[in-house]
Amino acid sequence: MVPPDGPTTAATAGQPALAEPRVAVVILNWCRPVETMACLRSVMRLDHGNIDVVVCDNASGDGSLESILADAAEALPGINAARQARGFAPFALQQTPSYENAASGQRLTIVPTGRNGGYAFGNNVGIRIALQDPRIEHVWVLNNDTQVDPASLSHLVTLMTQRPDVGICGAKVLYASENSRVQTLGGGHFMPWRGRSIQIGEGLAADAPVDAANVEAQLSYVNGAAAFVRRAVIDKVGYMNEGYFLYWEEIDWAMRMRTHGQYRLGFCPDARVYHQVGSSTGSSDHDIPSLGSTYWMTRSKFRFLHLHRPLTLLTAYPLLFRTVLREMRAGRGPRGRIMLRAAFGLSMPSN
Repeated sequence: MVPPDGPTTAATAGQPALAEPRVAVVILNWCRPVETMACLRSVMRLDHGNIDVVVCDNASGDGSLESILADAAEALPGINAARQARGFAPFALQQTPSYENAASGQRLTIVPTGRNGGYAFGNNVGIRIALQDPRIEHVWVLNNDTQVDPASLSHLVTLMTQRPDVGICGAKVLYASENSRVQTLGGGHFMPWRGRSIQIGEGLAADAPVDAANVEAQLSYVNGAAAFVRRAVIDKVGYMNEGYFLYWEEIDWAMRMRTHGQYRLGFCPDARVYHQVGSSTGSSDHDIPSLGSTYWMTRSKFRFLHLHRPLTLLTAYPLLFRTVLREMRAGRGPRGRIMLRAAFGLSMPSN
C-alpha cells in the first residue's frame, strides 16, 4: 500500500509557498532505482511547497543514477504542472549543485557520491549539498524504500515551529505492505543493559489512539528511515557519524544531540511514512536477516557501545556468545560466526 496521491489539507494550506520554512529532503539510493523514484514521486507531491530535494547515489554501478535522472526528467513536467496549479514553485532538475538564482524555484538535485561509503556517508553528502543554502531550516532524511503521505511534511514543520526544543522529530512509520500496522512510533527505546533497542508501538493498528507525550518519554532515537532534523542541531552536533556503515547511526546522532542539553527528541503522530523495511539492506523486522545485514548490525552495535556505553559491554558480550551458540544449535553456523567477526572488528568474509 502507498499513500494517496491527492492533495490533503494541512496546517500551512493557503500560505504562499515561500512563506513556509524551507526544507531539504535527502534520499540515498543504492541499487534500487525503482524504489527511489517511488519515494521521490511521493516527496514531490507533498503539500509543503518550499522544499528542495537531494537524491544521492552511492556508486551503485548498475545504472541507477542514469535511470533515476531519466525517470525524473520524464516525470517532472507533469509534477511541476500540478505544483504550479497549487501555487507552488516548480522544481528545477540539476546534476551539479548550484545556488545561483535560488529564489526562482525549488531544486531537485541528483548526484553521485563517488563511492559506497555507507548510509551515513551517502546521506551526509546530500545534507552538505542542501545546507549550502543558508535558508534551509530543516532536513528530512528519508530511506529510499519509503513513501510519504502528502500532509506529513506540513505536520512535521508545524510541530517544529511550535516546539523549538525539539531537535530531531520522528513520524508514525507504517509497514508499506500492510499500511494498517505500525512499524514504529517515532523511533525506538534503547535498553542499556541488554545492549539492544525495541521499536516503540510496533504492531499497533495505524489508527490506534497514541499518547505522543508518552512516546516521547520513551524515545532514545528517531527512526533513521524518516528523521526530521533541525538545521541548528546539525550546526551544533555535526553530521551523522560515518564510522557506521549501516545501522545505529541514528541513535549515535541522538546521543550526541542530547549531550548538548538544548534539544530533545519529538514525535509527530500526524506525519505518516510508509516503509518497505529492508529492501536495500536485506534486513527484516520479523525474518532472519541476510548475512550482510547481520554483520553490519552487530558491528555497528558494538561500535556504539564502545563509544557511548562501555559498561554495557560487560553484559553485551555474554549475551552475544549466548546468541551465537543458539545460532549454531539451529544450524545457522555462518550467521553465528559472522556475528563474532563483527563484534570483534574483523572484516566480513568476501564469500
